[in-house]
This record gives sequence, structure tokens and C-alpha cells, in this order.
Amino acid sequence: MKILNPRQLAAWVSLLASILSMQGALAEPISDSTQVPPRLVNLVKNTLTDHPDLQAAKADFLSAKAVLRASGQAVYNPELEIEYEDADVKTQTVGIRQTIDWGDQQGSRTGMAQAGLQQAVAEYEMNIQSLISNLLTALAQNQTGKELALLSNETLQLMQEFKDIAGRRYQAGDLSQVELNLARLAYSQALLSQASTLANSIEAREKLRALLGGLPSNLPDLPEALPEPKLNNELESFLQQLPVIRSQLAEVQVAREQVNLRKSEKAWNPTIGVSAGSEGEESLVGISLSIPLNIRNSFSAEVDVAQQDLIASQHRTQLAYREIRASLIATTERYRHLLNTWNAWREDSRSSVEQQLSLIKQLWKSGDISASDYLLQLKQALETQASGLGLRNQLWQVAFEWMSQTNTIDNWLNIEIDSSVKNK
Repeated sequence: MKILNPRQLAAWVSLLASILSMQGALAEPISDSTQVPPRLVNLVKNTLTDHPDLQAAKADFLSAKAVLRASGQAVYNPELEIEYEDADVKTQTVGIRQTIDWGDQQGSRTGMAQAGLQQAVAEYEMNIQSLISNLLTALAQNQTGKELALLSNETLQLMQEFKDIAGRRYQAGDLSQVELNLARLAYSQALLSQASTLANSIEAREKLRALLGGLPSNLPDLPEALPEPKLNNELESFLQQLPVIRSQLAEVQVAREQVNLRKSEKAWNPTIGVSAGSEGEESLVGISLSIPLNIRNSFSAEVDVAQQDLIASQHRTQLAYREIRASLIATTERYRHLLNTWNAWREDSRSSVEQQLSLIKQLWKSGDISASDYLLQLKQALETQASGLGLRNQLWQVAFEWMSQTNTIDNWLNIEIDSSVKNK
């Protein structure tokens, strides 16, 4: 068993007393406030105002509205006929012809357009949720990258200090060559790690810049307190209301109306004409009727194609429903687990790491622990701190993914989606 000298014993007693006193201070519960900072809300609102992705989605919605207006127009326009013949007797007539939409192609096209508009509305909502989620995730990665870079700089400074003190002690004969080499290797490793961390931080920053179109001078911090993930008790009904499911169901309806359209195109749409004129001194009145004979091509193959497309769309929607349901349940469980773990970390570990770093530095400077013990405890404390930042970043990403999947991210931010689209 290792015997401590009086100075070492006093140092370790001080360390233990500090940790115990710190545990008492950490016994207070963390804040349950999940209020979103106003600066973050304003950043999201400003991004939604003119972001290209959202503008493209809105253009698709307006296009779908225009298609619906167009579908309400008549399929066939009337035709004006004028005939003049100058022979022994002059003949001149004026007539009008109109093809009748006997198969109701207009109704089928209107049904398709209405389903397409519903799909466009759902996809617009999905685009908003996805854009906000991507923005918040990019902010999380940028904030985590910056904090990891600061931690990396702190680590490099500690290792530089460790190497310098080890060098002085080696010159004084208090440290072996092995321990000096250990300090030098630790510094080299910290130097390489810092380069990698800084590169990752720069990459996260530039991804955020590309998403925003430019970086504000002062970015808002993300809240560390997040709401509990809760799913509606009526899960199946809740899923039916999600934009992703509504989009899939609208796609099936479009395919169904496509079948009706192909069937209506098989109809023998008659054309009726009325004409009036004169032949010499006599008046002429005429009525005409023409009916297409769909004999050589009955257009049945087009109906079969549309029906198979409908069947395929229905099966794809069933599969998508299963996958979305499973994904939502899995994301909810991941979110809940990470949130519980993060709250425990905030209560018990964050301040402990900072205290531990301060105390082991004192012990090393006073010569009360060996170089290898100091390096081991220092790395453990720094890695724990980095793991905490990684845990928080992972929680943020899962939380924003869950909010996007449940169509609640705008509610969490307390912002209003463009009512001209959402309420259609």
C-alpha cells in the first residue's frame, strides 16, 4: 500500500473536502424552464422570411393553386366555323361547334388538382419544419464546435504547462527521462488534437454561414433546458395529422383521380354544331353531330397503367406509414433517454469536472502527485468535459429531429407559420 507523506495527505484531504462541499451545493434541482431565448426566435423568423428553400416551397404551393384554378376551366372551347363558296350560286354560312365533356374530365382534373394542393400544403409545412430543424442543428454544431475549440485550447495550454514544469523538474533531478518524455508526448498529442478540433469548428461555422447566407456578429446560444418528449395517446390519429402522412395520402388521392381521368378520356365525347347562312336567295340552317368511335384504340391500356400506379402508391404509403411510426417512437425514446442523461450530467458532473481540474493542477504544481497520475486524471477530466459537450450536442440534434417529426418545432419557438398556406 502506498504511504502518503504529511504534505500529500493534507492535499488529498483538501481535495476530498472540496468535492464533498461541492456535492452539497449541487444538490439543488436544475431549472425546468424551457423558455426559448427571444434572440433565437428572431433569428429563426428572419431566416424564414427570405430563405431560398422556403421561397421555392411557397412557389410550388402557388403553382398548385394555379393548377387548381386551371382545372376549373372547361376542357373544350367552342369552335367558330365560317364557310364561303362563290360558284354559280353564292353560299355562305356561319356556325359554331362545341364538344361536350361527356366523361367529366373537368371533374377528374379538379379532383387531381385539389389533392395536389393538399400535398403542396403538407410539403410546405414539412419544408418549414425541416428548415428550422436544420438551422437549429447547424447552430448546435457551431456552438459545440466553438466550445470544443476553447476546450482544446485550454488542453493545449495545460499540456504546455505540464511539459514546461516537467522540463524544469527533470533539470533539477526530480523527474525521470520517462516522465519527461510522457509530458512531451502529451503536448504533441494535444497539439494534433487541437488542429483537428479547430478544423471541425471551422467546418461547422461555414455550414451555418451557408444556411443563413451570412453570419450575424453575435449568434444566440441554444437553451440547455428542453421540453419532455410526449406523444399523443391516440398515436394513430396523431400520425394521420402529420404533414408527412398527409402528403403521402394526398399522393394516393392524386393517383386515384388519375385513374378517373383516364377513364373519362375513354368517353365518346360528342360534338354538336349549329350553323346558319344562305345559298343564293334561300336561307340555310344546319345542325351537326359527330361522335368519336373509340374502336381502334379504346384507351384501356392507359387506364390499366393508372390503376397499377395507384396500387403502387398505396403500398408505398403503407410502408412509409410503418417507417414513420417506428421512427417517431424510436426518436421519442432516444430523446427521452438523452434528456434524462443530460439533466443528470448538469446536476452532478459539470461542476465536478471544473473542480477536479483546478485541484489536480494544484497537486501537480505542489509535487504531490506523479507525472503519470497527473496526466491520467487530467485527461480523464478533460475527456469527461468534452463528452458532456458531445452529449448536449447529440441531445440538441435528437430534440430538433423529434420536434420536426411531430410538427411541433414552430410551437416550441412560439412562431406562426404563414397562415396563407397553413390554413388552406
